[in-house]
Amino acid sequence: MQPSPAAAGSTPAVHAGPLGQLARSMEATFAHSARMVAGNLDSCLPDADTLLACLPPGALLGSPHAYTRHLVYADPLARFSAMLLVWRPGQSSPVHGHRTWCAYRVLHGTLSERHYQWNPSTRRATQTGSVERRAGATFSVPAGLQHIHALGNASDAVAVSLHLYGVDQDHISTGVNLLVDTIDT
Repeated sequence: MQPSPAAAGSTPAVHAGPLGQLARSMEATFAHSARMVAGNLDSCLPDADTLLACLPPGALLGSPHAYTRHLVYADPLARFSAMLLVWRPGQSSPVHGHRTWCAYRVLHGTLSERHYQWNPSTRRATQTGSVERRAGATFSVPAGLQHIHALGNASDAVAVSLHLYGVDQDHISTGVNLLVDTIDT
């Protein structure tokens, strides 16, 4: 017996009927959840300086080779992790979507965020815009390829951001970024 196309690894397109309605409802739920987490960042962390002052010595030094991540909280029930990211001038993330929800807040400095649109037929992303995120800015990203971005520090000063990810601390390296190829424009 031959496996069905879905069993062989392809994903069937669900656009109409009850499964399409369920899929759209789930997408809205996930996007809403990420926005709620971002709202918690705003309401629970009104003073970034206090948070930065509580960090261990050397946490804000970063690395000359790439931006650094510091685990600052691991949920004991493995539902999420909080990471402090230190961005030296010129450092940036690769272009990526997310395997899980993410919410972040810029605590110090300014980050540049480039946005991309996924093209399922070419399986590549094209840059569609960019925005500057200054200290105090909060943003959320649902899981999947509907929001593809890259973050970076284009300034000449260190930037710091706090990221919450919907994964256990043991899965930060494999369970967060979903790297994508881009089409140069």
